[in-house]
Amino acid sequence: MADPAPQSTGGRLPRAPAYAWAWLQRSRPVLEEVARRLTGQPATTAFVEGLREQLATDAFVQDIVVGSIADVAFNGRLPTRRPAGTAWDRGLVWWAAAIAGVSPAEFEARSRLPTGTQPALFAAPPEAERPPPTSRPATRVPRRHQVPGRAALAAALRELLATAEGDQVPASAVRQLLAELEED
Repeated sequence: MADPAPQSTGGRLPRAPAYAWAWLQRSRPVLEEVARRLTGQPATTAFVEGLREQLATDAFVQDIVVGSIADVAFNGRLPTRRPAGTAWDRGLVWWAAAIAGVSPAEFEARSRLPTGTQPALFAAPPEAERPPPTSRPATRVPRRHQVPGRAALAAALRELLATAEGDQVPASAVRQLLAELEED
């Protein structure tokens, strides 16, 4: 379904469609910031209902709403496109497009990645440094290597934990265990 054509609201923003209002109402941090800037109070149901009417006619309210969305949703930056790899709610896209002064379709078109290949980050190594190709698959590395004395170390750690008082092990016991391990 195509986005509705922007309709003048008497200010600089087009009339917000229902899905843009739904996003604003779900975005509690943005709505709280708008209410704080306009009234100094938390957002209430009556505030939200009145905000839609005020936004349609009052340029000051439009500036507050746009500033709050830019500050909270976009970290103080005015969006020109959606960052690569992100998915935004349709309502957020509408607000971003309205702030950028373009239609949602144009905003989405700006957000698409250009086709082509990504340039290599590093130059390819010279032929002499490349390993020779192998015909056999790489062998899997075992998860645990047998370490001599591993069982003895585990036993010593268990004995050390047995001397613990609550969740604390005496430092002298740790020093003694380290001294024993260094002797081996």
